Amino acid sequence: MGSGGNCHDYKFLIKRWRILSKQTGLKLRKFTEVDHFPCYEVASEHQDYNRGIYISAGIHGDEPAGTEALLSWAESRKDLLKEIPVVIYPCFNPWGLMENSRFDSQSRDLNRQWDKEDSSVITEVIKRTAGIRFSLAVNLHEDYDANGIYLYEPPRRGSPDKLSSEILAAGQKYVAIDSRKKIEGRWARNGIIRPAKSSLPVEGLPEAAFLQNSRADRTFVFETPSEKDLSLRVKAQIAMLDQAIQLLVSK
Repeated sequence: MGSGGNCHDYKFLIKRWRILSKQTGLKLRKFTEVDHFPCYEVASEHQDYNRGIYISAGIHGDEPAGTEALLSWAESRKDLLKEIPVVIYPCFNPWGLMENSRFDSQSRDLNRQWDKEDSSVITEVIKRTAGIRFSLAVNLHEDYDANGIYLYEPPRRGSPDKLSSEILAAGQKYVAIDSRKKIEGRWARNGIIRPAKSSLPVEGLPEAAFLQNSRADRTFVFETPSEKDLSLRVKAQIAMLDQAIQLLVSK
């Protein structure tokens, strides 16, 4: 894992992904360039991505535990990455990561752009994943207002299943679960938010809502408290991601 001092160094992040890709046989592809920063996709080669896994991080540049955790998880799960088809986006917002900014250089929140054509990054990802139906999609995020870890799960018929609770329990070994009854203006129970379609942000469609609508059977957004220790946030994200994938694979 990169140290706290270089967690906003995009070039260093991609250098490590390049090494990992060579070790695992994953393909590191540049799919667009924004503000002189190349944006990359890391994906399994010669596989059918349907029923595979989609993971992304760094859509908000001031949430570095996500980008660090995604790489650290991949570095420690090389055998798994050779078995399961994956599509990974290590960092959607290179400029934001370098500048420690939620927004991109055009002051846009890229997590409100998934129903627009304003960002080449988002537009290209939508094109690249067209026709694919993933079993699982996970977006790694952070929240500076959070008291602990929490997650968003897609609204489903009937009562919530155990998957979200088990994911949070895994992360709780490192960071406590956010106990607030309302988080980001939405009702939460034991750190789980199940937003209704009617409560989507008016500014634009988030990545998770887009994925759940048209790309994935199950979509989760993991949130860690960005004011806590970086190494613990990274460990919590890794544990939650491991748990989500383990439960999926074991089905």
